[in-house]
Amino acid sequence: MTLCIALCDDDKIALNNELRLIKDVLNEKKIKHSIDIFSSPQKLLQSDTVYDIIFLDIEMAEMDGISLAEKISITNKSCLFFFVTNYEAYFDNASNVRPFRFWTKPIDRRRLVYGIDSAIQELYKNNQFINVMVNSENMQFISNIIYIYVQNKKTHIITTKGEIIVSIPYQTVFEQVKDYTNFFEPFRGYCINFSYIKRYGKDKIYCGYRETEYEIYLSRRKQEDFQKNFAKWIGEK
Repeated sequence: MTLCIALCDDDKIALNNELRLIKDVLNEKKIKHSIDIFSSPQKLLQSDTVYDIIFLDIEMAEMDGISLAEKISITNKSCLFFFVTNYEAYFDNASNVRPFRFWTKPIDRRRLVYGIDSAIQELYKNNQFINVMVNSENMQFISNIIYIYVQNKKTHIITTKGEIIVSIPYQTVFEQVKDYTNFFEPFRGYCINFSYIKRYGKDKIYCGYRETEYEIYLSRRKQEDFQKNFAKWIGEK
């Protein structure tokens, strides 16, 4: 596995210092990696590269790091964001994009080592598969699944790349994802991925990817569990 990393900071001195430290730690741990650096948030947004990890300065003149992360998250749900700032007060504002780590400058080497190890574990989890046979392909990325439901004895798997319909029983598919903290059954025969929730109300959850949105019923008896599990998942990082 090669870690694909981006750094974005309009302070070029800080950017180069972070680059040296991160490369030093990755080389020391013998982790294959590629690193791109950006001093402009817009240039990062224009990049076609899908990054595993992005280090973002929060205070940038062109666009703040939190807004930048929100835009990137629209098309890259599995990216892990490491926010770096001079002020801890920004933490609450970053909660909408689930910061993987939130550090004040300069980055502490010990914390970086631990953060990289944790990020690799998280990325490994995101890249697990479920086994379903579709057009001779028997694997689908768990991280691409928006939600799963059963209808007319067929299991429908809605993913970021489209809908997959299989003859495998819903329960068999559900068993493969139920132990992941980001999956939850809001209603019998439905399973959603917290990562794709756009908003929710008392009895409805709206999931989606990019411009596409799906409305999913939240049963009364599951409402309390949903609130508890979703809040726990949001706060895990």
